[in-house]
Amino acid sequence: MKIIARWSVLVLLLMAATRADAADTALSQEAEANITRLVEEELRETRAPGAAVAIVRDGELVYLRAFGVRGIEERTPVTPDTLFRLGSTTKMMTALTLLDAAAKGRVNLDAPVRTYVKNLHPALGGVTPRQLLTHTAGLREASPSVQSKDDTALGEMVRGWKGDYLFAPPGDVFSYTGPGYWLAGLVLERVYGKPYAEVMREQFFQPLGMERGTFRPTEALTYDFSQGHEAAGDALKIVRPMAENTAMYPAGSAFSSARELARFATLLLNGGLDGERRVLAEKTVRDFFTGQVPLPGTDVARYGFGLVTMRMGGTVLFEHGGVRRGYGSHIRFLPERRGAVITLTNANGVTLRRSLDRITQTVFGLPDEPPRNEQAEPLTAAGAERYTGTYVHADLAKFTVTWDGKRLVLKTDKEYPLERTGPDTFRTEDQQELAFVVKPGQPRAKYLHMDLLSAIRSGR
Repeated sequence: MKIIARWSVLVLLLMAATRADAADTALSQEAEANITRLVEEELRETRAPGAAVAIVRDGELVYLRAFGVRGIEERTPVTPDTLFRLGSTTKMMTALTLLDAAAKGRVNLDAPVRTYVKNLHPALGGVTPRQLLTHTAGLREASPSVQSKDDTALGEMVRGWKGDYLFAPPGDVFSYTGPGYWLAGLVLERVYGKPYAEVMREQFFQPLGMERGTFRPTEALTYDFSQGHEAAGDALKIVRPMAENTAMYPAGSAFSSARELARFATLLLNGGLDGERRVLAEKTVRDFFTGQVPLPGTDVARYGFGLVTMRMGGTVLFEHGGVRRGYGSHIRFLPERRGAVITLTNANGVTLRRSLDRITQTVFGLPDEPPRNEQAEPLTAAGAERYTGTYVHADLAKFTVTWDGKRLVLKTDKEYPLERTGPDTFRTEDQQELAFVVKPGQPRAKYLHMDLLSAIRSGR
């Protein structure tokens, strides 16, 4: 209770300090101090050794602060220039580089990928770059089938995929997947004729002025670099060896710093301009900040090009988080406010989400969300037939939905009674949201969607 009370006091102080200068770009000293206390509080609770936070408001950097140490052994302080591994936040970089290639006439986002990548399995060659970037290509989630530090690993892995890498027809459903971005990265390799890491250096990091940004650990280590950490019982340990597989680069392996990511965000929020120099076409930025496909079970959230879009306090957000073993990151854009909040840590899975949300609300003056009205009509046995059955996602996941006479029950490794929250949406007792996707004119659900993953109905 003391922790909750202390956190509430910090939030109230931050709200009071930022309200006075909401019309100005700069933050007051009091607001900066309160943000720092919020972050420090969450770092203590999560035991993250180090972090960096950046805030952009009205297109200008207004807060840049480092916390803690780069590693628990050598204890060197984190700086705003310290490199962290980003995890899946990398996806927005791959997506933006493909959008830029399309603006330059090098890629047609709606052409079959076989146009650019040869020797793919025929079933995979018909998916499009747009479908890959929006997770609608029907590709299954999977671990990399190739483990290598060689630049040929990405092509070797993707060309080895069989037709069973499609779990659903392309364009039929959203399902978050790393392999889609691996294939998108291979498209970039073939379009530019260079390894993915070099394409990103020349087409992304350098044009955006991110001089230390890289995908290569051996290069990252030559700069101000943070080691990744993970739990070891009640203690922390440094991740050794560092995870490294070039085949995974396009979906989650970039290294960057809070300062350089703030520069990236500022350029986007200023319409692709670096001062008076145009770096990205206006259309590229507009497309980047446009939701493309709805997420199942919601009429608000959408997935765009490497970004999820939703609303907070009536304001549209575009964001993506990332976890790579030993690290956590999150980048949130508020294009309407020309704002962004960036969090980086060197602790496995820690993205400072609570601080991120509070900073977003207070710095940008967003009101609290009204409580959702989730009253739904009780389900009948006849209505339950719409959902009952078995749903599979390749060999990765299997869900069985049954009717126990009173309610639906989800069976995986355990049984989870489901509470109905909307026409095709439900919630487990531990607050896990799920949705069924029913195609127009069909009496029964075709997909079950949970935790960004979709599973297709098996059998009848």
